[in-house]
Amino acid sequence: MPNFRYQVLDASGKRTSGVIDAASIADASRKLKGDGKYIASIELDKGAGLMNMEVGSKRLNTKELVLISRQLASLLSAGITVVRSLDMLYQQVDTKRARKCVGEIYEAIQSGRTLSDAFRDQKDALPTIMISMVAAGEESGRLDEIMNRLAEHFQKESKLKNKISAAMVYPKILFFLTITITVGLLTFLVPGIADTIRDLGGDLPKLTKGVMAVSDSFVHFWWVYAIVIGGGWFGFTTWKHSEKGHAQWDLMMLRIPIVGKATKMNASARFCRTVSTLLKSGISVLQAVEITGSSLDNVILEQKLAEARIEIRKGVSLSKSIKNITEFPPMIYAMTAIGEESGTLDTILEKAADFFEDEADAATQKMTSALEPCMIIIMAILIGTVVGAIAMPIFGMAQYIM
Repeated sequence: MPNFRYQVLDASGKRTSGVIDAASIADASRKLKGDGKYIASIELDKGAGLMNMEVGSKRLNTKELVLISRQLASLLSAGITVVRSLDMLYQQVDTKRARKCVGEIYEAIQSGRTLSDAFRDQKDALPTIMISMVAAGEESGRLDEIMNRLAEHFQKESKLKNKISAAMVYPKILFFLTITITVGLLTFLVPGIADTIRDLGGDLPKLTKGVMAVSDSFVHFWWVYAIVIGGGWFGFTTWKHSEKGHAQWDLMMLRIPIVGKATKMNASARFCRTVSTLLKSGISVLQAVEITGSSLDNVILEQKLAEARIEIRKGVSLSKSIKNITEFPPMIYAMTAIGEESGTLDTILEKAADFFEDEADAATQKMTSALEPCMIIIMAILIGTVVGAIAMPIFGMAQYIM
């Protein structure tokens, strides 16, 4: 059985800590409470060592969010209490960060906090939409329904992301092959053939001299290339994560031909899907727009939705407040206006989300279709230049021999 590290308070308020052997967090809690102690914290004892250090982002991925939402919805629908559901969920999740997140939520509830507060404490791991919808579900008493709606939302978001990732596989493979083959030719093939060509003598073409010089510098000064590439990548990521750089990058992603359309369609689909999901959960339009802005992963759109939120606060309708967001297609404004007039805004936006997801998929396919020939051309130019530089002097010498 696993060990759990705990901190407890006795009747006099004295704090003690230790490790207890139990089948689960709930079992460990029962044993400690049976001794008349108040539990301050309890978590799985992972032991010491580098293998247990937390590496990477704390934020859960979409797959983990789907699992947590789906399992909680099923358990709560079956009439199981929140505490018992979280304990069962803790035993089912299979990633360290998900177990840590669920375990800390369980501990917070055990210490007397509400479920919404416990989820809010995990803002570094959980998206804002999940935290807000859990609070709305707890307040309305429809937590199982809310969790099921969240699971469907994350499932569709995951599907859209997977389509984009799958479409980008082939261009990434071509890019990797281009770099690998070019580096391999310059490192292993060119130096050996260059020595042979030098020994044979003769006047070498400028292209051959240039490629041989690049190969020689690459072999003897590879560390300079590594420093330049590493420094360039570090500078790019630093700029991209800065406030100004992030805004410039997001603006560029919206304006580049073909790529910009895919970005806009993807953002439109996420906007409609997120607002629809939040409205169905009983969250106000104002709060829904605020949450949606932070979920689009685009600073420019987030700023424009912040301006729209100001207009909504003044009493302007959602459709009119987003009318000036030119990055969204006009269809969003039209369907939002129809939804407001008919009182079915959440349903209309859900249908719009389905449409824009198809459009995003088509735009992504078009983008990758344009990238593939570009990568093939770049690959042909790089490899053709190296091979041509080697072949030219060899053919020239063969003519003299004949």
